[in-house]
Amino acid sequence: MTAIDRTAYPRLGLRLNHEELSARYTLTETDRDFVCANTRGEVGSLVLAMLLKTRQDFGRFPALGEMHLDTVAHLASQLGSRASTWPGNSHGTTSLYRYQAAVRAHLSVTPYEDEAEALVTRTTLEAAEAMSDPADLINRAVETLQVASIDLPAFRSEERRVGKECRSRWSPYH
Repeated sequence: MTAIDRTAYPRLGLRLNHEELSARYTLTETDRDFVCANTRGEVGSLVLAMLLKTRQDFGRFPALGEMHLDTVAHLASQLGSRASTWPGNSHGTTSLYRYQAAVRAHLSVTPYEDEAEALVTRTTLEAAEAMSDPADLINRAVETLQVASIDLPAFRSEERRVGKECRSRWSPYH
C-alpha cells in the first residue's frame, strides 16, 4: 500500500492559513460571473464556488464533507452569502452533477473515463520500464492527467490500478 504523502496526489490536508486561503480560494470576477450564471440561491452559489476552486486547486472534486469550514467561510464571505450552514455531503446529487459538468465546461477539462484510463495505463506501463516504486508511478499518472486536463480519480483507485499493473508486470507467471 502506497502512502498518499509519498506521492504528488493533491489532497486537502491541514487547514489553510489566511494567505493560503487568499491565494487559492479568492474568486476572480470571471469566477463570480460563472457562479451567478449557473446557480440560484445562496447555498447553490456556495457549492458551485467551492467545486470551482477545489477543481482548480486539486484537479478533482473532493467530497463536500471534506471541506474545511474556514475555506467555506472564506468563499461565503466573497459571495455575500448569508447561508448559515454548509450542506456538506447532503447537497442534492442532481445539482452536484450539474455543477460539476458546468465547472468542467468552464475550465475545459474532462472527467476520468475509459480514454483517461487507457492513457494512464499506457503511461504507467511505459514509466514502469525505468521505475518500480508505486509512488513514482502514481506521480507519473497524476502528471499525465494534469497535463491532459482530466479529473484525477480517487487516490485508492489509482493505487489499486498501479498495484495491479505492477503485480502483472513483475509476476513470474505473466
